[in-house]
Amino acid sequence: MALSIKDIIERNFFPGTVLMTGRESAGNLIGWVNVQEILDSTDMVQPGELLLTTGYDLGDFRQHQNLIPRMKSRGVVGMMIQTGYYQESVPVYLLEAGRKYHFPILELPAKYSFSEVLRTLITEISKDTVLDNHSFLDSRYFLPFIRERCLYARKNRDLSNEIIWLTAVSAANVYVEDTIELKEAYSRIRTVLMQNSSTFIGDSASGGQAVYCVALENAEQLKVMGSSLQVLLTELSDNRELQLFAAMDEVRELGDLEVSFRHCTKIFEMFHGIRALRGVCRYQHVDFLRRFSDLYRDNQIFARSNEVLQILLRKDREGEGDYLHTLRVLIEEQGNITKTAKRLFVHRHTLQNRLQVIWDLTGMDYEDYYSRLFLSLSMLIYDYYGI
Repeated sequence: MALSIKDIIERNFFPGTVLMTGRESAGNLIGWVNVQEILDSTDMVQPGELLLTTGYDLGDFRQHQNLIPRMKSRGVVGMMIQTGYYQESVPVYLLEAGRKYHFPILELPAKYSFSEVLRTLITEISKDTVLDNHSFLDSRYFLPFIRERCLYARKNRDLSNEIIWLTAVSAANVYVEDTIELKEAYSRIRTVLMQNSSTFIGDSASGGQAVYCVALENAEQLKVMGSSLQVLLTELSDNRELQLFAAMDEVRELGDLEVSFRHCTKIFEMFHGIRALRGVCRYQHVDFLRRFSDLYRDNQIFARSNEVLQILLRKDREGEGDYLHTLRVLIEEQGNITKTAKRLFVHRHTLQNRLQVIWDLTGMDYEDYYSRLFLSLSMLIYDYYGI
């Protein structure tokens, strides 16, 4: 069995250790242990990891007030704080955040050395080799069902003019505990795919992963479906703290279903490799995104430096309009007002008025190629990494 947060307590690895918060998420599985005696940056803590720290400087509320939501959003499974050296007890503000976000915080007594803790936990983790691969897509579980649904759909409906697409969804931490929130997210993804496809063939979910199969009539449907899915994953990440990846691949023949499963696995590997937090990717875009991530790593303030993006995000969060999505669709439709209005389900003059508000708010010159390019790149970084 894989090692979970609650196993540390129930199996009494370190007597005196207490689970202070996050009992609702105590089933989270631990993929690795990240040791930071001095907590420098949460960016170095990866999905599925348990953070082990001495608590040095954690008494500084101003510096670490967003620590718990940041770690939760990254897919970190829990935090173990050793008290008795730098902190006599776990700071109250961390406990309050842990309760609010259902995030496991363990208090470790000072009598245990980090070497002892690491040796014990890593020995247990290593007993389950599957935990070494967060990109694992369980084709043995999903493939038979999806193949059966495809055969049934082909038998009962003429799909000769439609293209079958496989969409696999995985939590950034694939071993996250199955929750009501996760099931609701799968249901919302199902709705998006049903609304934007010609035929919904079937879906199956298990734990931190789900697989969907649809048939599409044309490339326009594919574009709209992918864009709508990206908007949903961003919303789930920003507002529900659910970090999900979506991998999409065309199934040319039913005999190629296994190939599509392998392609989706490669997409998940790419997402983890570039340290994305969420996002949608088609298999043919894997190489581009892998190279594009170098731009983000070289300049992590790139998206933050785009004032237009910042203004639109702020206005959207204040509930003043869906401005960022409007610009996203306009860019996807290469500035075509008629197509953009159709996708947004608004009249042309309504769209033109909304765009004028955007130009007035931001001062952006949409006719300038480099302004459009800068905004497009910034939006891409926001889609995969947030801000």
